[in-house]
Amino acid sequence: MRTQALAIFTILVLGTAAFANAAVAKGGDTTTVLKATLTGKYLHTTSTGAGTATITITPSQVCWKFSFHGITKPGVSGIHIAPPAPHGEHTPSVLPFTATTSETRQCELPTKWGGPNGPKWIAKILANPGRFFVIVGDDKGYPAGAIGGLLHRS
Repeated sequence: MRTQALAIFTILVLGTAAFANAAVAKGGDTTTVLKATLTGKYLHTTSTGAGTATITITPSQVCWKFSFHGITKPGVSGIHIAPPAPHGEHTPSVLPFTATTSETRQCELPTKWGGPNGPKWIAKILANPGRFFVIVGDDKGYPAGAIGGLLHRS
């Protein structure tokens, strides 16, 4: 009787662990928050601007919120593959946020960026955020990126 109870207990524990692992692998209802400290130095510019980016990713949406100072009217923003290109060069964003960046929180569906490719890029970013960086351009001297910074988990 005792052996049978131990066997049932073991099956329940292993079953619960397997179920939990499956939920994590599928993404479940997880929320991941990524952050970046934005500076001109990271992008090899002489911009004296600075700020932060907060990227919140759930299975149903990607949201971003910027705070910044020391740049003229903000322009493009997005996530790029690290490292940044030399000053004056620009590489395409894997997730371009908007052409008119503001400090207001904004959200999009994961499929906004290239349909089925958007979630693939999001999965790569979640798997290794340090391989990606965020930029904010401005309307004057740095349209391809005035400030930027490497992503990391919050």
